Parts: sequence; C-alpha cells; structure tokens
Amino acid sequence: MTTRAPKGEGSAFSTPTGYRGYVTVGGKRKYFSAKTKLELANKKRVLLNQRDNGQLTIGRSPTVLESIDAWLDSSTHRASTTQGYRFYVDHFISPGIGHIRLDKLSIDHLTTFYSTLGAKGLSGSAVHQCHSILRVALKHAAWRGQVSRNVAALVQPPTVRNAKQTTFSEGELASLFHEMEGDRYEARWHLALLQGLRPGESLGLEWADIDFKARTLSVHQQLQHINGVGLILVHSPKTSSGDRTLFLPKYLTKLLKTRRNEQRLEKEHAGKNWKPWHFEDEQRDLIFTQQNGAPVPPRLDATNWYRLLEAAGIPRTRRYTARHTAASMMITNNVDVATVSETLGHASPAFTLSRYVHAVDERKLQMAKRLDTEHERRRINKVQNKVQPTIAQDDPVTE
Repeated sequence: MTTRAPKGEGSAFSTPTGYRGYVTVGGKRKYFSAKTKLELANKKRVLLNQRDNGQLTIGRSPTVLESIDAWLDSSTHRASTTQGYRFYVDHFISPGIGHIRLDKLSIDHLTTFYSTLGAKGLSGSAVHQCHSILRVALKHAAWRGQVSRNVAALVQPPTVRNAKQTTFSEGELASLFHEMEGDRYEARWHLALLQGLRPGESLGLEWADIDFKARTLSVHQQLQHINGVGLILVHSPKTSSGDRTLFLPKYLTKLLKTRRNEQRLEKEHAGKNWKPWHFEDEQRDLIFTQQNGAPVPPRLDATNWYRLLEAAGIPRTRRYTARHTAASMMITNNVDVATVSETLGHASPAFTLSRYVHAVDERKLQMAKRLDTEHERRRINKVQNKVQPTIAQDDPVTE
C-alpha cells in the first residue's frame, strides 16, 4: 500500500521485507529502502533536505576512484602537486578501495584500508597523505551532492611520526668539501649543504636572482620535471615563506662568480651548439646548466650527486640529506630557530622544531654539558678562594 504525501514530498510503500520510498528530483525519482517506519522517515527527511539544498543528484553513485578523478580534473593545483596526488591514487588508493561506490563506502572500509597500507610497510606520512586526498575528494563529492556525508572526515587520521632526518657527520662533510673542490657544480653543492636549498630551488636559480654587490640570493622558483610535460619552472612557492632572500658569505659569492665565468667559456666553446632554455616564451639564464647550456634535469642532478658521494667514500643517500645537514648544523651552532626557518623557507619556526627535534635535543645536551662545566669551575674557584689562616706580624716566627 502506497502512503500518499503532500506534493513534492515523495511517496513510500510497504514491501515484504520492509518499506521503499522515493523523492522526486527534476522530474526523476530517487528511490531508497528501509526496514522500519522510523528509518524510512529519517532517510526521506535527509533526501528532501539534500534536494532542497541542491545536493541531490539522480543516477549511479560514482566510485571512489571516479570521485577523485573528478576532483583532480576540476582542481587548480599546480601540475607538480597533481602529479604527486596521482602517484598515491594510482599506487595505493585505486587498487585498495578505488572500486567501492561512494554510497557504500564506510568507516570500516577506510580504517581497514589504512591498516593494510601500514602492514605493507608504508610510512605513516604516506598513509596520512592517502587520507588527506580522500578527505578532500569526498568533501568535493559531498558538495556536488554525490554523497550525503564525508566518511573520511569521520575517521581518525593515521598517526605520523617524524622520523629522524639523516645528516652527514663532520668527517663526511670534510670528505665532501674536499671532493667537490673544482667541480663545475661546486657552488650548487655548497648552497645545499650550508644554506639548505632544495634541489629544485638550486636548479631553478637564474643569474638575475643574484645581487653580487649586496651578496644576496633570491629564491622564488623551482625547476621540476612533470611526466608528459617535461621541465617546468614552478613560480609559486610551496609556502609564502618559500619565497625568500639569503645573504651569501664572501667565499660562496666568489664560487658563483667562478661559475659565471665558466659558463661564459662553455658558451663560447659550444658556439652554435649552445642550447639556451626557453620557458613560457622567455629565455631563462639558469646558473647551473649542462655544458651545452641546457637545464639540469632532476635525474641528472641526482646522478651527479651520487658520483660525488662515491668519490668521497660515502654511502648513497638522497640529495635532501644535504638540506637536512644544513638545518641541523645551523641549530646545533646556536642559530636561532626563526632564522633557520626563514633560511630553509619553512612555513613556521614550529615546523622547523618538529622537523629537526634531534638537532634541538643535541643543542640541549650541549647546554647541559656547559652548565656542568660552569658548575665545576665555580666549585674549584670557591675552594681556591677560601680564606687561609694568616700569621700576625707580632707573632714570633720559628724555624
């Protein structure tokens, strides 16, 4: 028996297993099922509210993967950011839960998915990145009326533990500085090891970014490789603090002048074979180039880095180890955290502290040792300064 409702409020009827009803959207019916009258009324109310708010659509509910694709296609992310998201989607989300329809996706699905990724050895930060992608994509799907709630927003995000950053020892640094002397990328390695520039930031530097008279360097872009596109310059910094100006020591300014002179000689030697790089219809005068003037792609830069490590007798480690070493050295040398944060282009000093807590702990240990030394010195001085008994001048002196 069909239960009549006011026009526009939908209808409901009983079935052998419970109840079934529908609400009308744009002349089409959106059906739903329930076991009890109370459940029926609740579901109907939710659908009517969604319809009235323009959030109810008719048709098959999209899958998790389809929903993420729709979000990425409509987003205004940088190409490099979208490519990074695609990596997590293609390698983890799609094979795990990509096939599940949004209207069937549950909290249990997500918690099981995160646990499975962790059991496979995926780091906490990588699992958290998957969660962040799902949370934003499902928020977009809810806004489009494809799902009534954002299930990912109801799940406790995976815990992220900051792993201790790998840094070079003093001995390894000495070996690196020895081996890089005279290298055509010597200034590039110094910028990484002592100023903490990211690989893409170093490779994206242009001669116009240097003021040799003021000894300053402006960091405002990165050279990146995008699959299917090639090399691009990313102008927008990762954070507002990523666009920054650094002060250069005299020796590093001299190294950069040497690089400029070397590049001029390389250009003269190459002649017609010189290949200046153009991006966005403009020639880019990059500081660090190949011998023919072409930009240095990340893969070649990594190869050059590994060769340097091998020559210095150091086990292979990624290029970011140089940046972590620079940060740790600054902190352990008592450079205030605000200055370290600005030099590295971090979002805030708080992020720097959380990222390099091991360096902060080392500095605190040094402070404790210094306090012990000062206490011992005070103790010795106290003993030495005790007033010793003196002999009165009127007293006879006996030998």
